[in-house]
Amino acid sequence: MNSLLRRSLLTQINITRAGQKLRMDQNRMRSGNEDGPLHDLPDFHFADGRAAPITAKQEKWMKTRENEQNILNRIKSEVEQDRAVVIDKIKGMEDKILKTIKIKQEKKKQRETLFNNDQTTEKKE
Repeated sequence: MNSLLRRSLLTQINITRAGQKLRMDQNRMRSGNEDGPLHDLPDFHFADGRAAPITAKQEKWMKTRENEQNILNRIKSEVEQDRAVVIDKIKGMEDKILKTIKIKQEKKKQRETLFNNDQTTEKKE
């Protein structure tokens, strides 16, 4: 009975890692070690000031971040190109609409002057 009660309680309680909720509330990574100085900085440095060699794991993380940046830059350039195409299409449509509006206004003016001329000639007669 004790094990059944414990299992039911474990399924009902939201079990999280230590500090996970706090980090998520602060808009940080879930476990705290996905990114940051532990991955970016060397583990040690020599007493004479030379930097430590980059470990395989650090190199892996650096390549991963570089790949992510390359992908994001490629997507960004594609979006900018698509945006430029859409803006050009919108400008073309706007020009076309303005031309049709101008043509309709000119036709309306011509009709008005035509009908006004007809009415004035009828009054004279």
